[in-house]
Amino acid sequence: MIKYVAPTLTALHSASEIDIESCQKLYNYLIENHIDGIAIFGTSGEFPHIPLSEKKKLIKAAASQIKHRADYVVGTGTMNAHETIELSEYAFDSGADAVIIVSPYYYGMTADSVFEYYSKVASQVKGNIYLYNFPDRTSYSITPETVLKLARKHSNIIGIKDTVPDMGHTVDILKTVRPEFPDFEVFSAYDNNFVYNILSGGNGCVAILANIAPKMFSNWVKAAREKNFDALADIQKKVDRMMDIFALPGNDKSSFSRKKNLCERPDDIPLSHVPRIEKTGIEKFYERI
Repeated sequence: MIKYVAPTLTALHSASEIDIESCQKLYNYLIENHIDGIAIFGTSGEFPHIPLSEKKKLIKAAASQIKHRADYVVGTGTMNAHETIELSEYAFDSGADAVIIVSPYYYGMTADSVFEYYSKVASQVKGNIYLYNFPDRTSYSITPETVLKLARKHSNIIGIKDTVPDMGHTVDILKTVRPEFPDFEVFSAYDNNFVYNILSGGNGCVAILANIAPKMFSNWVKAAREKNFDALADIQKKVDRMMDIFALPGNDKSSFSRKKNLCERPDDIPLSHVPRIEKTGIEKFYERI
């Protein structure tokens, strides 16, 4: 099934306190504009520096707000397998439909080590798991062969988010895994790869730009399901212009939530004070879209 899942921004009062009310406003905004799923605590959700206790508060609050109106996915990956398992179980107990787990970062890992990590987690987690491949942040890529081995061993590993700008690796996953597991879900992470992904047999995107223009992206999904190629091409051109956001500093994408008055930006996390030239770039970006 073709889907568009929004990896949501996390509104913050401070580096140690989540603004839950503002997060819930964002979830409603996305759901009201027919986005298929909401994924919290992905890269855009700034998961690495949010305390575990705060994550648990939002996991429960998000479930009560989403109420099965959209797919609810929780990012639970950490550098510690036991903590990943604990947070994943908490997410399922709170009502999550699935968890998405980034492979361990900072230290480079072999394919065998990646397999062992995910196997340990999958064998102790009761719900569905999406793998999360992000080589720009982990320094290595989850190979298609490793994905296939994991799918063979663990029926609860149901898909992958492949965060690579070039679709070659994503297509290799499809070619390697789909002959044996035709329902294995394969998502791209860059919005401009949506059409390429679905034409190659993938399921769509788990991608950030849905946070700012959810109606346009839900219309894109509608066009894909209806095989409306004129609409697909028209929206593709708009998305290509919007991709300039990825030239901005990584966590200043939260400026979108400020622009929509969803939250305030705390002053005690990295890049909280954006240079004037970057702010000018953000304003120009908004003018273009």
